Amino acid sequence: MMELLEGAGILLSGIAVGRFWPARRKEPKPTKAVCGCRHELSFHDADTRQCHGTNRKSVYDSYGEWVGYQDVACTCRQYTGPEPLPSYYAPEISS
Repeated sequence: MMELLEGAGILLSGIAVGRFWPARRKEPKPTKAVCGCRHELSFHDADTRQCHGTNRKSVYDSYGEWVGYQDVACTCRQYTGPEPLPSYYAPEISS
């Protein structure tokens, strides 16, 4: 009889730990549609697939010392992220 009570105690403590453990309550992060250089889909032209975003580049002087940052145009040409949902046009239904 004592073994049964020990087993029930272990079971209940496992359920309590599993229920209130904070790591089990994390919500998943929403995915974002980004291209290979970490820009969103909205930076890409639909017709030419050219990216209109900018990247930050480190600038050094002639002595090799760091000066600062410079924004340069992104050279990626194609969106490589997840496939966005298609958009459809549906006319209104008149009654």
